[in-house]
Amino acid sequence: MATLTFKQKLWLPLVVSMIVLAAVSVAAALMLRATRMEERKNDLVNVAHVGLAIVEEYASLAHSGALSEPQARQQALARLRAVRYGENGYFIVIDSTPRMVMHPMKPATVGHDLASVADADGRHHYVAFAQAAQAPEGGFVDYVFPRPHTTQAIAKLGYVVRYAPWDWIISTGAYIDDIDSAFTRSVYASLGILIVLATLLAALVAFINRSIVRTIGGDPTIAARIADGIAAGNLVTATHVHDAHAQSLLRAIAHMRESLIGMIARIKHASDNVAMVSGEIAGGNVDLSARTVDQATALRETAASMTQITSQVRQASDHARAANELAQRAVAITDRGGAAATQAVSTMRDISDESKKMVEIIAVIEGIAFQTNILALNAAVEAARAGEDGRGFAVVASEVRSLAQRSANAAKEIRKLIQNAVGRVGDGAELVEQTGATIDEARGAIAQVMEIVAAIAQAANEQTAGIEAVNASVAHMDGMTQQNAALVERAATAVESLAGEARQLQTAIAVFRIGETASA
Repeated sequence: MATLTFKQKLWLPLVVSMIVLAAVSVAAALMLRATRMEERKNDLVNVAHVGLAIVEEYASLAHSGALSEPQARQQALARLRAVRYGENGYFIVIDSTPRMVMHPMKPATVGHDLASVADADGRHHYVAFAQAAQAPEGGFVDYVFPRPHTTQAIAKLGYVVRYAPWDWIISTGAYIDDIDSAFTRSVYASLGILIVLATLLAALVAFINRSIVRTIGGDPTIAARIADGIAAGNLVTATHVHDAHAQSLLRAIAHMRESLIGMIARIKHASDNVAMVSGEIAGGNVDLSARTVDQATALRETAASMTQITSQVRQASDHARAANELAQRAVAITDRGGAAATQAVSTMRDISDESKKMVEIIAVIEGIAFQTNILALNAAVEAARAGEDGRGFAVVASEVRSLAQRSANAAKEIRKLIQNAVGRVGDGAELVEQTGATIDEARGAIAQVMEIVAAIAQAANEQTAGIEAVNASVAHMDGMTQQNAALVERAATAVESLAGEARQLQTAIAVFRIGETASA
């Protein structure tokens, strides 16, 4: 294949196809001949078995006694002699000697020994008949024999079957020259059609080959050589496509080479610029990364300070809240103390009023004691006047006066005690009133302190919320700064990778040779 030219390679499929078609045509003709031969053999087998059936029919008549055996043989031969099929088909009967028993076309040969009889090719076909008939199913025999009323021997196929009880070999045959003639005609017709097809296909292939050559523009080896040069990076190889068609492959390759030269030149220039710019970006990213890291550190420290301040302010807010709660408890205590002082003053006044009532009662008791004393004096006077009769009454009057004096003395002592108690109760009431006033003043002061502490707690809460918001903002700024630092690092890595890719691109582009003019 390597030694063939491009045009020879284009014609090779047609030649191979014609050879294959010729082989297929001959094979089809041979298969058709074999099919016809098989059909002819089947016909001979069927006809021979019809003759055998006739013989068996008369043999059964002889066996049943309807006919004698000689009569049965005679009538069977008559039936076979009269049978005709096709154009020239008939039966002959021989025995195993071989000897002719019946021949409808040559009755003179009946009874003759056929062992020495041979056909035109020298084959002893009757001996072959006798040998083939020994098989249970009979057999075929090839020989040559002239047609009736002719002398030219032609190919004939015979089939024999033996009826053993009578030692009859029933033979029939068919000429096969028509099958060979049909085979020859089929081969000639196929070859004629093949020649016509070959002529048409040759014209079509010639037209297609011319179109292919015109489409390629020359031998494909030239295109392969140019493509190999381009694949190796050699873009300055001359194409020599002046004679090629404008729409041919070689012209397209030449146009591709010119386009590649311009494109590679532009890519080379762009890769140089990318390498330079990526280097500058890499340097800037390094500085930006360092500044971003410093900023992230400062923000982290600020966040830590804000966290500490937030903790202190939250602690102050907690203390202010605790002080507010204590002030509220103190107000509650002073309220209870004021209520108790007010209740004590009211109780002192009630006691003072009751002491005055007791003084009045004691005054009544003193009056009663005074009057009792007077009555006792009067009773003593009257007892003295009564003499001995009033002595007992005088004793009673003396005792009553003594009791009245003692009651008057006790009432005086009780008055003194009540007066002292009333004085002390008055002093206690004044002290309780002063205590209530002091408690009221303390409650007012504590209320002011509570208001101030509440304002301080509210301010501390607001400061805590504000500082927490600032702390959250600083933490968010810290996170964003760290993300920016990570992005800057990734950008630096990407730029370094881009610089590496640019260097690889420069290395890859350097493989191509495009000439000084195109490079400039």
